[in-house]
Amino acid sequence: MSKSTHEAKFRANKALGQHFLVSQKAIRTIAEAVPVGESAIEIGPGPGAITSAVLARVSKLTIIEKDDRFAEFWQEKTGEYPNLKVAHGDVMQVLADVVQAEHPQWIVGNLPYNISGPLTALLASFSLSGGMVLMYQKEVGQRITADAGTKIYGGLSVLVRHYYTPKRLIVLPPGAFNPPPKVHSMVIQLLPHGNTPKCSYEALQKTVRQGFAHRRKTIYNQFRGQLTQEDYLSIGIDPKKRPEQLFYNDWVEIALLLYKDK
Repeated sequence: MSKSTHEAKFRANKALGQHFLVSQKAIRTIAEAVPVGESAIEIGPGPGAITSAVLARVSKLTIIEKDDRFAEFWQEKTGEYPNLKVAHGDVMQVLADVVQAEHPQWIVGNLPYNISGPLTALLASFSLSGGMVLMYQKEVGQRITADAGTKIYGGLSVLVRHYYTPKRLIVLPPGAFNPPPKVHSMVIQLLPHGNTPKCSYEALQKTVRQGFAHRRKTIYNQFRGQLTQEDYLSIGIDPKKRPEQLFYNDWVEIALLLYKDK
């Protein structure tokens, strides 16, 4: 296949939110965050800038690819790489089954910007022994890693802390990708904090979704009719606080009140 034919075949699909990483520094940062010899899943490998670097380090890599072109390309490579498996499908639909089947220690990926919110909420539900190395649009990465009390702190900031401690690794300019997006990007790492959660992830997710539905409302008004002023005081929370002022542990206490019998 000529270079021009190869480039045409593997041109980024805007409908799938594809921007392919070309920065060698970023590729090394992501790959080296995964310890040698461990197992991993990669989301949306595309032509494989991250994939090749991760494959060289891990004992087993399962890639999830929706794009027919790349799924076929990597399926053909499995003969060359015995530690490589391919799951062809929409990550939102197949991720849970792949995680259950493969028991990965790590998940990595340059996540599609157009589904990064719901995908992160799904990713945060898995408790991995290793962790995750994920790339986002910079603003999304900032929200995920934000601390309570800041304006950009939100539902995803809370959910990722159920099993993990988020850490910013590197910020990338548009030129680190082909085609260049219109925004900067950020790579973040999620490392297990080792604490046993007091509530289920499902209860926390329902609580957070409702709690951040109207950011300007007080936490009391977010759950009016479900929780009383006394309920909040019993768990040490000022009912006049707004959602972004509550720490992860506060959200857990609210979830336990709301879903204690479920």
